[in-house]
Amino acid sequence: MRNVGSVLTVVSLLVITFVSFIVVGCNQKPAQEVAYSPERIEIGEAVVEGWNCSFCHSPQIKGPDGKPIPDPKRFMSGHPADEKIPTVPDMVITSPEWMEFLDNLDSTAWATDNLIVFSANLTPDDDTGIGTWTETEFVETIREGRHRGIERRIKYPMPWQELSELSDEELLSVYEYLMTLSPVSNEVPPSVVLFR
Repeated sequence: MRNVGSVLTVVSLLVITFVSFIVVGCNQKPAQEVAYSPERIEIGEAVVEGWNCSFCHSPQIKGPDGKPIPDPKRFMSGHPADEKIPTVPDMVITSPEWMEFLDNLDSTAWATDNLIVFSANLTPDDDTGIGTWTETEFVETIREGRHRGIERRIKYPMPWQELSELSDEELLSVYEYLMTLSPVSNEVPPSVVLFR
């Protein structure tokens, strides 16, 4: 009889705990959306357009006139994860052939004589973009030229040195503008070191 009472007590405690979790979970308020300043968003958009950030950070498609434009479905999502990594030819990087190779790369990729770099996903996607970044982390990344949470430098051709000269207000405005974009899940590949 004693065992039956112990089992009933344990079962009762488990049921109470389960019901408590359900009640507490149902009464939780949904996460609050952050309200960004319309003025800052406008300034941020102007800075992003002025620096032509979308050229490197957005895959391009052909526009109505046949010229490349940022793909609106993948705007600011960086180098496409599903795109084949280019093979870099073995040639002098100052040669006309090298310049032609660079011209034919997708705008989200850049090659040097020993490295291929890919532009980052700057959409507010929590897993593959900057969705979990704070304002401070964003500003520090630009000011210091280092990736969030690691010591690795931001690689050329990202003009972080020039962007670091923007005012705090301008950088915070860029952050707020980027956080209003549609999140795009796109895991950008890491840089590729070339051994030649």
